[in-house]
Amino acid sequence: MPADIRQIRIQYRFTSSNVLTLTNPKVLKSEIVAPTAVLHLAPKYRGSCPAAGSCASLCLNTAGNPAYLKGKLQRRRLRSDAFADHPAAFTRLLVLEVCRFVSKLWKLQPVIGLRLNGTSDFLWEQVPVEICQDLADYCQAKFGVTLPVGRFSSLLEPLVTAIPNLRPYDYTKRTDRNWRAADRLGYHLTMSHGSRSDTFGTAVSQGLNYAAAIDLPRNATLPETVRVNGELFATLDGDVTDWRPGDALGQTHIVLLRIKRTPGQTPEQRRAFCIA
Repeated sequence: MPADIRQIRIQYRFTSSNVLTLTNPKVLKSEIVAPTAVLHLAPKYRGSCPAAGSCASLCLNTAGNPAYLKGKLQRRRLRSDAFADHPAAFTRLLVLEVCRFVSKLWKLQPVIGLRLNGTSDFLWEQVPVEICQDLADYCQAKFGVTLPVGRFSSLLEPLVTAIPNLRPYDYTKRTDRNWRAADRLGYHLTMSHGSRSDTFGTAVSQGLNYAAAIDLPRNATLPETVRVNGELFATLDGDVTDWRPGDALGQTHIVLLRIKRTPGQTPEQRRAFCIA
């Protein structure tokens, strides 16, 4: 293992099982279609969510079993600190862990998913990485993945080159994405409601789908259409699966997600966050 990766693992107590999350309840819904690994960083921390608006007070970062909450949040902050303070080593560690994740899957599964913004909103299409010969040799020997050697403008590039059936995707509240780079990398993006920026206008102009929470009971039927800015849009049920690359394309659809309860949530916060 390259020395810088070994050092960051020791410093932040990273192991083979606590960098990427494989048990996210949302992505497990789409496991039959595409087993997916998720990177969870701390939201609204060290530049992780620069466009966060009404979503900030209802962030799902605190959702889940309260018994595990403290440890989960501490681990997410550790990952964020490692990324902020040692970006070169952390991105190389990410590449290694993705190779580990796919090692038993990529020759068996037609598609494998990767979400690097589980609870953050970084521009992964332009986060660089350097793949040295040592890292390439390690991933080849340990995981059977043949990484290209060199410096890349996005850490996704060596991964999708080496693993053709890997499909990265994310939700985003940022309108400053590098759309050309994302398209070149096959990085699927769904614009998201609750931003300080005009994500809906961007979704329409880029021909992307638009994810939004709706305040309905868990078992209530979703509306088939939603009117936004006077125009009617067909909807998709975002709770059925998290596999957004499988959504209908060609025109903007509204991906509706029933609002999830978080600690201390108020009716006012729901009204501010949810699509009408």
